[in-house]
Amino acid sequence: MLRTTPKTTGLALALALGGPAIFGCDIPVFRYALDRWPADAFRLEAPTTVLQTEPLATEIRNLSGGAGLNLEASISTNSTRMFFPSHVRGAAAPVWEGKLSLAAYRTLTDSPARQDLIKRILAGDSAIWVLVESGHRDQDEAAARLLAGRLRFLEAATGLPPLDPNDPESRLGPGPELKVQFSLLRVKRTDANEFLFLSLLAGPTGLKSFPAEQPFVAVVFGRGRVFGAWPHARLTEDLIEEATRFLLGSCSCEVKAQNPGWDLLLRVDWDNELKKIGAIRRPASNAPKRSGGSL
Repeated sequence: MLRTTPKTTGLALALALGGPAIFGCDIPVFRYALDRWPADAFRLEAPTTVLQTEPLATEIRNLSGGAGLNLEASISTNSTRMFFPSHVRGAAAPVWEGKLSLAAYRTLTDSPARQDLIKRILAGDSAIWVLVESGHRDQDEAAARLLAGRLRFLEAATGLPPLDPNDPESRLGPGPELKVQFSLLRVKRTDANEFLFLSLLAGPTGLKSFPAEQPFVAVVFGRGRVFGAWPHARLTEDLIEEATRFLLGSCSCEVKAQNPGWDLLLRVDWDNELKKIGAIRRPASNAPKRSGGSL
C-alpha cells in the first residue's frame, strides 16, 4: 500500500485544484491517456520562403497526410518559431526560434531519446521517469538511486484498479498488456541532439528555470504527456509516490485539459502503432498484472 503523509505537498495541492472531477471509468490514468487522449499539436511559424523551399516543403506538406507528428505549420512574416500547443498555461513564448533547414527540422521533430521513450510506452510502461543529468556525477547518481529504488518498491507494492468487463467505459483500447511497469531514462543536459526534447520536458517555464548545476526529472505517460518536472532539490520519495498514485489510479477526470501536464512533440502514429500491437498480442483479459521495468 502506498504510504501517505499528513502534509499536503505542492503536487497534491495541484492535483486537488486541477479541475472538477468527472467520475467515469476504472481505467488507470496512464492507460486512459494512451487509449483516448490524442497528442496536442505544436505550432511552427515560418516565412513563406522557408516553408516552400524543397526538400523542407515536402516535409511540411506531409504534416497533413499522416506524418505521425503532432505539429502544425503556418506562415509568419519574418521569423521562424515553434510554440507549445495554444492551451498550455504559461506557454506564450516560443519553445524554439532560429534558422530552419531540413537538418534542423528533423532534429526539432525527432531524436534518439524520444524514439527510446516511444518504444517504452508501446512496450507497456506505465510511466517513464526521465532524468536529465547535470554532469555533476554525485548529484546525478543520487537522483538515479532515489528514483530506481522507489520505483522498484512501487512496482512491487502497487496494484491497479479492477476493471468491470461489463462496463463499456472501462474497456481498454488496442495496445500493450495492462501492467504496473516503470522505467528510468537518462539523458545528458549537454546532448546537442536532445536540446528541444529537454526544453519540452522542462515545460512552459523553459529549461532556464532548472539550475544547470543540478539534475532535474520529468515523468511521462500516455501518448507522450509530461505529468510534471522537478529539480533534484525537490525530488523526494513522497513526490514520486504521489505522482505514481495519480497515474495508476482510476481515471476520475476524463477531460484531458483538466488534468495536469503538457505534451511532447513526438514522431509516431499512435493509433496505428497501438493497433499493430493489439493485433499481434495474444488475446488477454483486462486483468492488470505487475511486471518489472527497466530501471
